[in-house]
Amino acid sequence: MAILQEIKVPLISVNDTSLTVVEMLFADGNQVKKGDIIIVFETSKTTYNVEAESTGYIQYLCDQGNDYDVNDVVAKIFSDASEVEKKVIQSKSNKKDTVKSAIVIAAQTWEGDTLFSAGALALIESKKVDKKNFSGKDFVSLQDVEEVLGIAKKKNVEVSKNKSKNKETSLSIGNEKVIIEKLSSNKKREIDYLSEVQSTGLTSTINTIVETEGIFVYINQSLKILKNSLLPVIIYETARLLEKYPELNSYFADTAIAQYKQVNVGFAIDIDKGLKVLKIADTSKKTINIIEEEIVELSGKYIDNILQVDELTDITFTITDLSSESVTFFRPLINMMNSAILGVSSIDEKLQRCILSVTFDHRVTEGKRVAQFLKDLKDRLESYRSVYHPKLNQNITCFKCFKTLKEDLSDVGFAKCISPDGNEGYICQSCLKGF
Repeated sequence: MAILQEIKVPLISVNDTSLTVVEMLFADGNQVKKGDIIIVFETSKTTYNVEAESTGYIQYLCDQGNDYDVNDVVAKIFSDASEVEKKVIQSKSNKKDTVKSAIVIAAQTWEGDTLFSAGALALIESKKVDKKNFSGKDFVSLQDVEEVLGIAKKKNVEVSKNKSKNKETSLSIGNEKVIIEKLSSNKKREIDYLSEVQSTGLTSTINTIVETEGIFVYINQSLKILKNSLLPVIIYETARLLEKYPELNSYFADTAIAQYKQVNVGFAIDIDKGLKVLKIADTSKKTINIIEEEIVELSGKYIDNILQVDELTDITFTITDLSSESVTFFRPLINMMNSAILGVSSIDEKLQRCILSVTFDHRVTEGKRVAQFLKDLKDRLESYRSVYHPKLNQNITCFKCFKTLKEDLSDVGFAKCISPDGNEGYICQSCLKGF
């Protein structure tokens, strides 16, 4: 009899120091075959399937819906079913200790490089903690560093008090008057991530108006699928501007500013499968055509629920496009480990304009720089309007004879006028002279 496989919570992203067990596909003692999916974790961005590496008998050391830290042992596969039954009795009385022991053993035997979360590194640098304190550990979280400094217990008590206080407030009107619906793990992480920057109260939003009349005459010639959409060109121009404004491609790290070396623009999407931010890697080096292709490809993967972790992480700047939702104006919220976010409102068809909004972290940059960034972005977007490209105006048509400017051989041009129905239009020289 032997343990064939020990399943631990994997480290998928440095931002996810704990994962949620969302599905356990077998019952304790069931036989599993090599390649079977035995447990599904949920991260802040996506889900992660764990497969059996051997054929044997499964024993779960976790509960569905609960969160577990990286390296926690959540299941085991045994060579014999009788071994599972023995472990069931042990896990009922001493399950927590078993998991803790597994973590200690793993920490003592790790011989590779130690990986630190962003929060852990920031605290280590600010408190001048010697990294040798963590030798033998494969992953060090913020809580690990707090334990070394002796501040973890106090913080946990405060968090617990706050949670209790919030719970009392939310349920104070009585359960009989409300329907209590438990937050999903994904939603809880979204709240945590968005709260990290906004909770400081040091964020502001600056807006600008972009004139869009004639803007798609030129843009649509470069697009294959997303015609009449500003998103591809906004991502394209924003990515290039971020190289000029690197502070917007950064984030606040305790007493320092962490500036990303690469521009990875992410665009937010939420089509009844939860809010996700999809990454276009190395965005500033890509053409509008490639960006459009990746938007379509990533959106398809989102719908099919087959996104990879790498397509959801290491995002350096976020764009939230609500242009299809008839939204006139909104204030976007900065994501964790970002210093700014760009919001795109709907185009006002009557006024032929839309509003761009940038929310930024005052700890990293200032209003003047963000205003300059927005002005540059506005100027770049408006340069796509057909009024700046005379050759494209050859599709102008005479309201009376419907001859196009391209077809006109007079070499004089059309005159702008008010048509009989009261709208602005154009008239060719022949119709103007009554020929």
